[in-house]
Amino acid sequence: MSRQNQTSNKVLEVACRLFYSKGFNGTSVRDIAHAADVNVSLIHYYFKSKQGLFESLAVNYFEPYLDLLEQEAASDFQLGLESLLKKILHYKQMNYQLSCLVYRELSLNTIFAREMLVTYIAKENHLFNLILFNKRSKVEVTFREKLCLLQLKGLLNAPFMMPHECRDPFITEASIDHFVEVYSELMSEQQTVKSLSAHY
Repeated sequence: MSRQNQTSNKVLEVACRLFYSKGFNGTSVRDIAHAADVNVSLIHYYFKSKQGLFESLAVNYFEPYLDLLEQEAASDFQLGLESLLKKILHYKQMNYQLSCLVYRELSLNTIFAREMLVTYIAKENHLFNLILFNKRSKVEVTFREKLCLLQLKGLLNAPFMMPHECRDPFITEASIDHFVEVYSELMSEQQTVKSLSAHY
């Protein structure tokens, strides 16, 4: 990895940590520069602005996540719903602070949220509709299927939209695996997931 990439990655890691702990509005570019031990001008050179920094974090989060869904969509859905849910939860948990940060910002009516909704979230919904219902166009999706997807995504995202409700630290791979196992098991007991599993 080049020195330039190392520096920009370090800035992104620090920004994620500070945005998570202090909030986007509560964190300044100067705070990030100080914590990352770099010049403010270097952050502006790489990311243009604090908003650009946040958008880079969101891209880094969503692209591997959507790749995961695309691989499942291309595999003729052989994993099974429970295995897919575990893969998604594991990804979100391995990127815990970024998951919390992204979904917190998506809950707000901001330009960033609207941009994410028409790009990444729209693509996520398309892939879920393809995987779960074998529907290639959103106009084919029934009202009931839309509600099922809404409930499923709510269950998947709840631990990251309400981190104060789940304060246990999931630091090691074993603790993350345990969370994924127990949470996916509880999800599987939900009526929505049961009916999706039958469909899947």
